[in-house]
Amino acid sequence: MANLESVWKEAEERLEQSLPSAKRQWFDRISYCGENDGKLILSLPSEFFRDNAEKSCGDEIRNTIEAIAEESIEVAFIVDSNAKPAARKKAASAKPQKAPEAPASKNTTLNKAYSFDNFIAGDNSSFAFNAAKVIAQNPGISYNPCLIYGGVGLGKTHLLQSIGNYIDEHNPKMKIIYVTAESFTNEFINSLSANQASAFKAKYRNVDVLLIDDIHFLQKKDQTQEELFHTFNELYDNHKQIVLTCDRPITELSDITDRLKTRFRKGLNVDLQPPAYETRVAIAMQKCRERNYSIDSKVLEYICQNIDTNIRDLEGALTTLSSFASLVGKPITIEIAREQLKNFIVSPAIRNNDITIDSIIRKTADYFNVTDYDIKGKSRNKNIILARHISIYLASKLTSYSLSEIGKSMNGKDHTTIMHSVDRIKSLLETDESIKTAVSAIESDLTGF
Repeated sequence: MANLESVWKEAEERLEQSLPSAKRQWFDRISYCGENDGKLILSLPSEFFRDNAEKSCGDEIRNTIEAIAEESIEVAFIVDSNAKPAARKKAASAKPQKAPEAPASKNTTLNKAYSFDNFIAGDNSSFAFNAAKVIAQNPGISYNPCLIYGGVGLGKTHLLQSIGNYIDEHNPKMKIIYVTAESFTNEFINSLSANQASAFKAKYRNVDVLLIDDIHFLQKKDQTQEELFHTFNELYDNHKQIVLTCDRPITELSDITDRLKTRFRKGLNVDLQPPAYETRVAIAMQKCRERNYSIDSKVLEYICQNIDTNIRDLEGALTTLSSFASLVGKPITIEIAREQLKNFIVSPAIRNNDITIDSIIRKTADYFNVTDYDIKGKSRNKNIILARHISIYLASKLTSYSLSEIGKSMNGKDHTTIMHSVDRIKSLLETDESIKTAVSAIESDLTGF
């Protein structure tokens, strides 16, 4: 029979190279524990890690071991609270980035912190992730143009920047521009006012790769849309790569010209969904390692079970708990996490989209003994104004609608008016107990909590 420790060492090396990043989160917690009657024993520090490691990469481990040993080997995963990952893995994870030998990149708009290597791809994002990698490997050839869409904090910018960074590393002569739609718009406006429109056109129409983030910002900006239309045509006709991101499918943008929508739709359109539980745990573990956070696995499990909105909220929760532990000097327990994260963890009713703007207006109207029409109308009665402010505040807090969309539901009130209402109630909540009582009562009626 083969020496199982030697077999495991070789299997480790192979698996470290072949396993995707999401599975590596679990694999890196495994350590060799010994052998017993021809059985290879692998240990993990808790039941949580053991169960997820075996579920995530158990088959790959067994198949690799049997391929190396050239015989059937039984593998057992056990819990050992003192188990530590192999020193080689620690060294690998702590290994600093190799200093670049080539001259500094000329593509200064790229953020080198984003890469495919540190993007955790789950079922929610594997399509977009794989498409982005193919684009990066074949710019201007595969999936051109490409639109990646999805909600806030799901990884759109990460993938967009990863495309740019990969191309920059492997094709350093290519000119790449990453820009947000807002920056593109502002730069275009400034070029017009400074009589430098020609320089602006030359900059954006002579790139090899154009990456534009958040194109929903271009809604109602007709002149900027016109400029982007011609830039798009110039790049596309010359087989230059174009990748865009948006917070929704392009068909749902109401104030983008049809001919620009047609251009965006002519390539690949892929969506990003909120990550599943296992992916959230993998992401949380990665963030903890990157930032040296010390958070117990049971607390991580609690966080990832309750925060399922997006990665940004997950990062915010981890930062909050780590900061609390550092400043107060206490280890984080589930009870502490529950208290500190009460503003992060959304009630099931909200997560299930049971709350609408109309239901908020109706509950608020009932509380203040006014009508829905009063709240949506223009009455300057103080009681109605307060009810209107609270309705708008709760709509911004309990739904995913933008301020502009809330304004439309309030008989076309503009963005500034809606923002004023939100800020007004936030301010009153800090000083006025009666307002705090009213808001809490209405919110409790809506959420059941």
